[in-house]
Amino acid sequence: MSDDLTGLVRALLYPVQFESDLLQGLERTLEIIVRRGALGASPELYLASVRAALASGAPLADVLPMRHSEAEIRQFLAEVESRLEAEAGVA
Repeated sequence: MSDDLTGLVRALLYPVQFESDLLQGLERTLEIIVRRGALGASPELYLASVRAALASGAPLADVLPMRHSEAEIRQFLAEVESRLEAEAGVA
């Protein structure tokens, strides 16, 4: 995964890094990071970054220091992917 895409994944994880349940911060993350175009990225670019992250064998728990497991982070990103696909009307 490229550094640019890693940065976008990091941006998605940042707002929820201290949540006890990552999914509780999903809507907030989508609003403040994706819909408002944080880092100048489009929703399509965030979707591409999430897809690349999930497809990679890289440990996503290393993207941002968090107390959550690799499985929890991947579950959160998979839900981000699903929501972005639904909003964009793509599969």
